Amino acid sequence: MAQTVIEKIVQAHAVGLNENQEVHCGNYVTLVPDHVMTHDNTSAVMGKFKGLGVPKIKNPGQPVFTLDHNIQDLGEDNQAKYKAIAEFAAANGVDAYPAGRGIGHQIMIEEGYVQPGGFCVASDSHSNTYGAIGALGTPVVRTDAAALWALGTVWWQIPRTVKVNLNGEMRPGVTGKDVIITLCGMYGEGEVLNAVIEFGGTGIAGLSMEERLHLLQ
Repeated sequence: MAQTVIEKIVQAHAVGLNENQEVHCGNYVTLVPDHVMTHDNTSAVMGKFKGLGVPKIKNPGQPVFTLDHNIQDLGEDNQAKYKAIAEFAAANGVDAYPAGRGIGHQIMIEEGYVQPGGFCVASDSHSNTYGAIGALGTPVVRTDAAALWALGTVWWQIPRTVKVNLNGEMRPGVTGKDVIITLCGMYGEGEVLNAVIEFGGTGIAGLSMEERLHLLQ
């Protein structure tokens, strides 16, 4: 059976498979993400990680910390949290981007952590943004992020794929965000719940990278 793009990406990041075993929709797999991003919730993940009793992060090159959610809070408590995250990153050799550097998902793409054909997860619901450059992105909860720090792997059930063809050109003044909002309105009854959306059609070639990122934010 032919594999979808998502199944091929999963295949390339899966471990523990039998020889010549192909993965498909519905399979449970153990994956090694290229990176796992956490933002201000890094502090909460740190607490869960310490509770695991693991002495150190398994692969310091895998996590990426990006502080972007509550940067306007200059209060003592929040600044202390940011300081603790920075110190933890330095002690563990983890790449960390301070408050004001930018939005986490943009940093992940701009700094090259996400690559076409790659697989990255983040403790944030907008991780699907990575699909804009032909990568697979999926959110994980904080407990999963902590487990990734400890083990370097995460389990996942491969979802079904829904193909959406975009044909023609956008009218002047229409943006990628307008397109996705329209699609959400058209399919708002759970038709694509727990599915991967693969965009195709003649209209894709005319979308700039910025528009593709807007489409998938």
